[in-house]
Amino acid sequence: MLIDKETLEKIKEQCLELFGADINDIRLEEIEKSSDREFNLTISFLIPNKNISQTAKTVLSGIMVNPYIRQYKDVVVDKSDGSIRSIKMHKDA
Repeated sequence: MLIDKETLEKIKEQCLELFGADINDIRLEEIEKSSDREFNLTISFLIPNKNISQTAKTVLSGIMVNPYIRQYKDVVVDKSDGSIRSIKMHKDA
């Protein structure tokens, strides 16, 4: 197993601390062992879509208006303690 559930939960907690409590649905999208000490991960999460007004949400509630945007991040995690070493915007995001 590359990453255990406990480490994944720790990564999710760190993401909440870094990006704020209004993110949700944190997902592990990709994982790759980069060295004996680190993993490269792609994670995603939903953030509120601040590009639409509250009026638009109300008027268009029956139409396909997503109140959230999924963001993707490339994350380097230390294997020994599960701490995040770096976070970058995902190249396709």
